[in-house]
Amino acid sequence: MNRRFLLGLIGLSPLTLLASKAPTFDNPLVDILIKRWKKSKEYTLAVLDAMPEDNLEYSPSQEQMSFAQHFMHLGYTNNVFIGIMMDSKTYPDFNDLMEAEFFLERPDPINLFQPDHLEERDSTTNKKIVSDYVISTFDYVISSLGKINDESLARAENKEKPWFLEGHTNLDLILRGESHTAHHRAQAISYLRMNGIRPPGYSKLNTL
Repeated sequence: MNRRFLLGLIGLSPLTLLASKAPTFDNPLVDILIKRWKKSKEYTLAVLDAMPEDNLEYSPSQEQMSFAQHFMHLGYTNNVFIGIMMDSKTYPDFNDLMEAEFFLERPDPINLFQPDHLEERDSTTNKKIVSDYVISTFDYVISSLGKINDESLARAENKEKPWFLEGHTNLDLILRGESHTAHHRAQAISYLRMNGIRPPGYSKLNTL
């Protein structure tokens, strides 16, 4: 029997059959999120690059993180939020979270929550270390977003997480990461101003 005729008998055209087997890539919301994170990466790196190497660890006071720390901190935190989203394991408290396997290797043991200084190195090396870490954490976020779909964004609200992330859906974790990035990037921008440096233009670096 003719194969095309047989397909017609069972109610399927060849094109319909092929379409039924083809994967679906229609995830407009995830696509938008990926675009935003790519622009956020570009803008964040531009702000980091604007500070001269010798002023990388500038801080307005002893109680505040250094310029470099803000970038190490935001990269680390993005690794946390997206790692929790992607990992099938649960993390009931902060101590369990610190043992997670999804953490990218940090090039410096600098404290990321309290004022501290990078290890003693020449300023050029330290700036590259910070920049490379920021790049790797952004790339981790962007590649992870490419593995999910729109339907998954509303999931995981009841997944066990540390108290400061309780009730977060996957979308909440993604948005929390971006808002946290903006929070620390803004502080870094104020450090540039305190050093008489004009920050990179916001609109130019955030236009899609």
